[in-house]
Amino acid sequence: MSEPSTSSEAKDPGLPLSCECGYIKMRTPSSTPLGTAHCHCTSCRKQSASMFGTSVYFPTAKVFPLSEELESKLSVFRHSTDSGNIMNCYFCPRCGVRIFHVADKADGSGKRSIISFKGGVFDGGIDWPSLNTRHIFTTSAVMKLEDGWDCYERYPESLVVKKEDGKEEEKE
Repeated sequence: MSEPSTSSEAKDPGLPLSCECGYIKMRTPSSTPLGTAHCHCTSCRKQSASMFGTSVYFPTAKVFPLSEELESKLSVFRHSTDSGNIMNCYFCPRCGVRIFHVADKADGSGKRSIISFKGGVFDGGIDWPSLNTRHIFTTSAVMKLEDGWDCYERYPESLVVKKEDGKEEEKE
């Protein structure tokens, strides 16, 4: 992790996650995600081999830079996004499971502030029913979206997330 732990962070071990074969094991920077989404874009559908990809968001600055050990184990697939960013998709080279992804900003100013861990890699600890999970990029959905679900045709620019310091930030 890139920042030293405060006393409150030291008490929060984060959430355990791993790939299918167990080669990649790590913890999230805290037990409380910034948010969650079920993404229906073509890329997320393909990487998850499902009708949508589930993302659990955390602050990038609490994950990067990666430890040398973790970085040496992960493989990275990079591709351009519609917004011009470069998406860095980190996965296990043994079983192929995507662990997380984070985008480099199109203007070259660094990584986006939100990192997306894939929902299926969590080994426990998330209270899924309590999360307000949104459906995003629903114009690409290949399933019926139920009335009452929190749905957005594209990326919801108006959504904000609370940062750890309590300030609000527009979700990128």
